[in-house]
Amino acid sequence: MIKSPKPSISQAIMMVMLTVGITNHVFVIPALMQAAKRDAWFSVILSILPFGIFTCLLIFITNRTRSKSLHSWISSRFGAFPSYLFRAVLTIYFFTIAWFTLFDTITWTKNTFLPYTPTWATLIVLLGLCLAGATLGIKTIAVASGLLLPLVVVLGFYVGIANVEFKDYSLLFPILEFGWGPPVKGMVYACSGLFEFFLILFIQPHLEKPLKKKHFVLLAVIITGLTIGPLTGAISEFNPYEASLQRYPAYEEWRIAGFGKYISQTDFFSIYQWLSGSAIRISFALFAAADLWEFKKSKSRFILLLVMAITLIPLGNYVFNDVQFQFMIFHYIFPGNLMLMSGLTLLLAIAALLPGRKKGGSTHET
Repeated sequence: MIKSPKPSISQAIMMVMLTVGITNHVFVIPALMQAAKRDAWFSVILSILPFGIFTCLLIFITNRTRSKSLHSWISSRFGAFPSYLFRAVLTIYFFTIAWFTLFDTITWTKNTFLPYTPTWATLIVLLGLCLAGATLGIKTIAVASGLLLPLVVVLGFYVGIANVEFKDYSLLFPILEFGWGPPVKGMVYACSGLFEFFLILFIQPHLEKPLKKKHFVLLAVIITGLTIGPLTGAISEFNPYEASLQRYPAYEEWRIAGFGKYISQTDFFSIYQWLSGSAIRISFALFAAADLWEFKKSKSRFILLLVMAITLIPLGNYVFNDVQFQFMIFHYIFPGNLMLMSGLTLLLAIAALLPGRKKGGSTHET
């Protein structure tokens, strides 16, 4: 029984683990392996310092906004135009998140489990579920996260433990084999995934209680662990050069995990993990894009959600092929994501330090 119309802190943590976790645990791994090879895991270690500073900035911003939505806070302090510009940029960003997640998920299902199923059929089913979640609201997305995440975590520990016999951790060394270039280049992709923690700023205003510093620290540690885990697993199981050639290293780890003497493959469990993260991530991205505009009528909000969902159908797998998509994520999407998240966070932190606009002889405080 849902007692509160707002998600609890624990539900918010689980939603972040699925929404941001799938990027760090799945999507960013191929780019990291291509960029840094054996030093990919060391790139994540090097990224801890900038990610720690980034997390501190997020804590500072949430303390100054006092759980107020960012676009409303910007509007009250700096006027309507900066607020509309912020909303426009973030709407495009959230739409891109939904498209990126949908494309990679549909490509994975086509290449692994459903090679003969029409792409449009998979697209419509997944988008229909995500559209329903976004329409019902963040409470529904949060409750669904709470139901889906426990088994996702259990399966994650299972595949890690089941593959121990195939792991050779000596393959993680030596670090800096080719100098500082590869790990520093890998930091771009590691930070791009880690900095998606920025999404917490759009969850915070909807919570029944504000997040505390310990919650930010806990989530930061979890997100970092979700990145290092599959990286070290892929390198130690396949060697860094083979892993860098794989399209889905995290999935390949499932293909060698068995269960007992008579079950040689358990990779079907990965379907549950991947689709759980993708569905929550796309649902939240669509919800956040519509939430930015604060529609007074639910019909107007649903129309925007429906337009975005319909637009995603051709973009989901028909406009680009996988080679073009990989080129885009490596050269544009992940580096662009890092620049956008870093830039917006710095601007919001600076804005939080500045006095608000004056009206009637007084300055509006946060």
